[in-house]
Amino acid sequence: MERRKKILVAPLDWGLGHATRCIPIINELLANNCGVLLASNGNSLSLLKGEFPHLTAFELPGYDPIYPNGNGMILKMAIQVPKFLKTILREHILVEKLVAEHNIDVVISDNRYGCFSKKAKSIFITHQLNILMPGNINWLEKRINHFNQEQIKQYAECWVPAPPDSFIPKLTGDDKILKTRHIGYLSRFEKRVTPKLYDVLVICSGPEPQRDIFEKLLTRQLQSTGLKYLIVKGLPDSKNTSNNDTEVAFMNSETLNDTIESSEIIIARSGYTTVMDLAKLGKKAIFIPTPGQTEQEYIAEEMREPKIAFSMKQTEFDLEIALKKSINYSGFTNFEYSDSLLKKAVQSIL
Repeated sequence: MERRKKILVAPLDWGLGHATRCIPIINELLANNCGVLLASNGNSLSLLKGEFPHLTAFELPGYDPIYPNGNGMILKMAIQVPKFLKTILREHILVEKLVAEHNIDVVISDNRYGCFSKKAKSIFITHQLNILMPGNINWLEKRINHFNQEQIKQYAECWVPAPPDSFIPKLTGDDKILKTRHIGYLSRFEKRVTPKLYDVLVICSGPEPQRDIFEKLLTRQLQSTGLKYLIVKGLPDSKNTSNNDTEVAFMNSETLNDTIESSEIIIARSGYTTVMDLAKLGKKAIFIPTPGQTEQEYIAEEMREPKIAFSMKQTEFDLEIALKKSINYSGFTNFEYSDSLLKKAVQSIL
């Protein structure tokens, strides 16, 4: 009898999106009788251990990015580059050790640049084949992307969580240099019919301090509205000890799926995974991109321009205005999901 494949799945802990979009990949691997092992750190590892308590999980060193309180994102990230490079080296050494000790056949890394092995087929997942830079330093874009692609070349293949005709063409962009495979939009959620419970659902995410700033901003503005609302803080490591019914530290996929479906409108960051989730469920949304995060700003613009989802800058956000403006936006009504590309990708590594 042929030994079943052992596959290590290692998402980045930089917000929860990398981990949550790995859930449908893990489910497809398990459906094909693969032996799946998990590796990550922080909230991402906590989330995956909660979703898959029966799977073996390993802790990787954390990148621990720190966002600025306001502007200056690029400078803040640049200062942390030496720390990030050290983490990449440390996680690569650890992954090589895990591959050798556990006879791992395939490593699937979601945006962790050090999670590859010379002894196992290694796959990199990203929707940012092209990293966008702010207008005042866009002259750096070519150099940054050359470096990015050189790092991805260390992997046997790059999986792009989008169809070839993605709604974010500037990000999924030119892939001629890399061996890429489009695996379709990914979401852990399923459409359901649920009764309405909330006028507004707020989903917090991302590194600190911006996650906390976002939470406090929405809490302050929602408290005086009289609306029925719930704030999901996005903190899997915290216990749900709140004494009120307007906030919760964290929800597993099943509960969050139902809560989103039972909410009239969702307010969230315009992170790519969040957008894929809301698109699959056909929800109305208001996006507040993380200040200085060019990817989220671009995605928010791509949703606002065709009047799919309204968005505002965090520094200018006014809930009353946003809710009124969003009336004229359609929500996600024309996005088609298919798991056929993901199934083909998984079959290709078995």
